[in-house]
Amino acid sequence: MRTDPPPLPSHPSAEDEVLAGLRRRLLREAVAALPGRCPQLVAALAEDPPPTYRELSHRLGMPRGSIGPTRARCLACLRALLRTERYA
Repeated sequence: MRTDPPPLPSHPSAEDEVLAGLRRRLLREAVAALPGRCPQLVAALAEDPPPTYRELSHRLGMPRGSIGPTRARCLACLRALLRTERYA
């Protein structure tokens, strides 16, 4: 019985890599442009694995109960910022 060889892994094109790098740079710039503690909070939440709210509370000096609402406001602000002409 003859079997076909497994497909070769596809590699992103140079154009795809450049565009991905541009998207990462624009996202970093947008996060840095956020107000207050948002840049630190958003960056921490993007860590792998993300820190617990207890760790965030200690690291950022904010009550655990305010992390969720602050996170929601920061992400809403980030979405709005990314919709602007500069980042679109």
